[in-house]
Amino acid sequence: MNKIDELFLSFLKDAFKSVVNSPNSLSVDEIRSLSSKKIQEAFSKTKYEIHGSENLPSKGNLIFIYNHLNNHPLYSVAENFQITLDSHFISSMIIDRYYNNPGIRVSRLSLPNEKFHKDYYDKLDYIRVYAKNFIPKNITDTEVINTNKNFYKKASQHLKKGNCLVLSPEGASYSTDESPGVFKKGLFKLLSNLTIPTILVPIVTLNFDKLASKSIFKCEIKKPITYKNTLTKNHIEIESHKLNKKYKSWVNKMKLYDNDFSVEIKKLLSKVEDNKSVVSPIIFYGSSTIRLWKSLDDDFKNMNVINLGFGGAYVDSLSKNFDLLINFLNPKAIVIYLGGNDLNLNLSPKEIIFKIKKFIEKIITKYPNANIGYISIKPSIERKNKLLDIKEINKGIKLLSKSLPNLIYINIYDRLLDKGKVTSKFLLQDGLHLNKAGYKILVDAVKEKIIN
Repeated sequence: MNKIDELFLSFLKDAFKSVVNSPNSLSVDEIRSLSSKKIQEAFSKTKYEIHGSENLPSKGNLIFIYNHLNNHPLYSVAENFQITLDSHFISSMIIDRYYNNPGIRVSRLSLPNEKFHKDYYDKLDYIRVYAKNFIPKNITDTEVINTNKNFYKKASQHLKKGNCLVLSPEGASYSTDESPGVFKKGLFKLLSNLTIPTILVPIVTLNFDKLASKSIFKCEIKKPITYKNTLTKNHIEIESHKLNKKYKSWVNKMKLYDNDFSVEIKKLLSKVEDNKSVVSPIIFYGSSTIRLWKSLDDDFKNMNVINLGFGGAYVDSLSKNFDLLINFLNPKAIVIYLGGNDLNLNLSPKEIIFKIKKFIEKIITKYPNANIGYISIKPSIERKNKLLDIKEINKGIKLLSKSLPNLIYINIYDRLLDKGKVTSKFLLQDGLHLNKAGYKILVDAVKEKIIN
């Protein structure tokens, strides 16, 4: 086993033990919180991506759904028992981090011989249901029906208490290649039984069935869907089919994104084609901070700006696609935002600075007369534990700007602090991406350094 996988597994085992061996003095909420923190520690040793966090609702009765993936067989924490990686990732790395509560998961009931499975999920006191292929022989159909009916009652109670629910509509797990499986009707039966409007937050998962050393765990948060308790029996069937079809499309697209953002690059090439005739444009290039800059044209009226950002991009991805995207344009300035996502790859600040330096040198070689504006990596709540690394990267590029021709350092880090501290007032619900107030600061900073 690779050292990365060994380390990851050791942290997963620690997470498992912290739950099953937790003292009786701890409440269920405290055990769930402890589990979440341990899982966050485990994933901090891996490469992962979270896309679409700007879609997270700020409030509401929330049910998080996902396409459920197998674990890699090497990740057994105790006698063939595995902590499901995708559901734990969603609960810990998304829900807990953004809502300060890991939520309540729906998991299958244990078979008689699954001691560790039972010990673990009993401690966490999740909502338990019978899964089709995991029903003990001595359990009658009536018992299964009654137990699963109780699921609707418990789920409703938890939602009314303000707890997020986490469940997979499939009722089984699949490989990334086979995902998603056919959706069961349970999710929509639950929605039809609820007396309160409920928001579904779809999450698409990828690669959680693979080794951490050989892949990047990925998920994408899609736009939420609001449901009211108006679903008839026919609606349940239709909605289940529609959502399953959507998931198939989402998973397939994400597989293409997994191939170095090929879908997004194709869209951007179309935009480049439409802007070939633009004279001396200002190109904005980078990751989601650029991609989500919806007001860019209005912010820089009559300045021929072109947004070529793509979400989740790394320095290497941006460098690789640079010639392809900028080749037909003749920019007078290129404003870049990059480097933040590379922190998720467990690279050191020095390694990231080196990558950025090489990329900037590449731009200078191709466009020696263009000004290059480097927007500093912003401070964010989501990356609060990476602030020292962010400061080091920003400092490194600022120093670089003094020696590289035409490189202009645009400091937004300090402007996005509140009395020297990281604040949420310039960020979306996800604690990572900029809101309107944040972009106003960014606009002012760019105009000062590049435009004026």
